[in-house]
Amino acid sequence: MFGWLRDEMVGQSVEILVPQALRNAHRRHRSVYAKDPVSRPMGLGMELEAVRKDGVAFPVEISLGPSRDRSGDLVVVCVVRDLTQSQVLRRVASARVLAIESERKRIAGELHDEVKQGLTATQLHLAALVQMDVAPKDAAEMVLGVQRDLDRCQDALDRAIRDLMPIELERWGLGFALSILCRRAGDDGFAVERDIRPTGGALSAEARLAVFRIVQEAVNNVKRHSGAATATVRYWRDGRVVRAEITDSGGGFSSDGLDPHRSVGLANMRERSRIVGGRLTVASALGEGTSVRLEVPVAFPVPQQEDPE
Repeated sequence: MFGWLRDEMVGQSVEILVPQALRNAHRRHRSVYAKDPVSRPMGLGMELEAVRKDGVAFPVEISLGPSRDRSGDLVVVCVVRDLTQSQVLRRVASARVLAIESERKRIAGELHDEVKQGLTATQLHLAALVQMDVAPKDAAEMVLGVQRDLDRCQDALDRAIRDLMPIELERWGLGFALSILCRRAGDDGFAVERDIRPTGGALSAEARLAVFRIVQEAVNNVKRHSGAATATVRYWRDGRVVRAEITDSGGGFSSDGLDPHRSVGLANMRERSRIVGGRLTVASALGEGTSVRLEVPVAFPVPQQEDPE
C-alpha cells in the first residue's frame, strides 16, 4: 500500500506515512492521543490522507486500537484501508445520479415549455370554438392554430421519446442511428459533419447503446457549451476495435474552469465506456476546441475496476 519494504520502515517515525504538510500536526495529535488512548473504529467519516514512498497522497480510513505490552508501555494497533477505489466509485455514482437528474430536468422542461403550453393553447382555442364566440373567418384561423399547436406538441414528444429510447438504434443499427443523431442535431446555425462507416455489427447491444449515448452527450456538449458552429463525428472499425471521435473548433475548456454540467456529462461518458471495456480520452484547451475519442474492443472482457490515475 505504501511502497516501502519492511526493513525500510522499521525504526522510522510513523510520520513518513503522513503528507509532509500534516506531519507536525500529526505529531501533536499523537501526543494528545497517548495521554488518553481510546479505540477508534473504521467508518467515522473522517477525511484522512496518507502518503506513499513516492510522495503520492491517497485517501485512507484508519482504525486505532490501544493496548499495553508486557512492560506496561502503550502500544497502538493501527489498521489502514486504502479508499482510492471507493472514492472513485463514489464519484462515478454521484456523477451518474446527477447526469440522470439533469437529463430528467431537461426532458421535463421541454415537455412543460412545449407540450403543456401547446395543449393549454389548444384548450383555449377549442373552448372558444365550442362557444361559437368567434366569426367564421377567425374560426378557420383558430383551427389552423390548433393544428400548429398539436404539431409542435407531437414534435416535442417525438424528441423526448427519441432521447429516452433511440428507436433507430434498435431497428437499423448503430451506424444509421448515429447518422440520424447527427442530422437531427443540426439546427439554428449549428451543423454536424459526419463520417460514419459500417462496422459489420461488431458490438454487443450494450456496447452499441454505450457508444450512441457517448456520441449523443458529446454532440450535445459541443452544441450547448463550445460556441462552435459545427462538430465533426467519425465512427469506424479499426481491426479489433471500434472507434468514435467527436471534435469541434470551439472555445475549449480547462479542467479548472470546467462547467459543472459538462463535468457531470464527461463523468457519465467515462462510466459508460468503462462498463463496456472501452477507453475514453478527452483533450481540450481554452481557445483550441475539444476532441473526444472513444475506443471499444469488439470482444471486450468483463470490465475491471479502474486503476486510479
